[in-house]
Amino acid sequence: MNIKPWFRRISAVVLVLLLSLTAFSLPAEAFVGDFVQLANREKLLTTNECNGCNLSGVDLSGEDLYGSALLDADLTGANLSDTLLNEAKLNRADLTGADLSAASLLGIKLNNAHLNDADLSDAKLNNADMSEAILSGATLTGAELEYAIISDADLTAVVAQDANFYNAYLSGSDLSSGDFSYAVMENVRLSGATLTNAKFYEADLFRARMPNDTIYMGDVSKFGAYD
Repeated sequence: MNIKPWFRRISAVVLVLLLSLTAFSLPAEAFVGDFVQLANREKLLTTNECNGCNLSGVDLSGEDLYGSALLDADLTGANLSDTLLNEAKLNRADLTGADLSAASLLGIKLNNAHLNDADLSDAKLNNADMSEAILSGATLTGAELEYAIISDADLTAVVAQDANFYNAYLSGSDLSSGDFSYAVMENVRLSGATLTNAKFYEADLFRARMPNDTIYMGDVSKFGAYD
């Protein structure tokens, strides 16, 4: 049996009313927050600059952000996978839980940045400056970090299997409980670093400078690490 036109009109009105009530029942802060983040995203893509901006949870995957300025920005949980961020400035930025997998981060500035639990797998971080950054629990599997400066940084519990740290500076950093199995760490500087419970199974430490400033001699156990 066909529904009468008047009944269909009433049903549409009721549906609109229900949707309106649902929308108004949500916290206003949620709408304001989403609007601010979307506006900041547009500002970044238009001007290549958004220092101190709230970009938490935004999707910037695959975007060209070469040389962008994002000092002190909030990028917690943001999607930056496959994003071009070469020479970008993210000093003191909060990238906790962000997805930076396969991103190009050549020469990026991440001094004092927060990268806790961030996904940096297969990212290109050659010549990056990550001094005093917090990378606790981050994933660096397969990442390229040649000549990167990661001194005085927190690398506790990182997963860096198959990562390439050739000629990287890790002086004074805490690598405790990190997994560097199969990593290339030739010529890496570990002077003053903490290696307690870190794993270096099959890692290449040829000519690496160890925490006591000696050259690697085939044993890391005396520094509290595992071969």
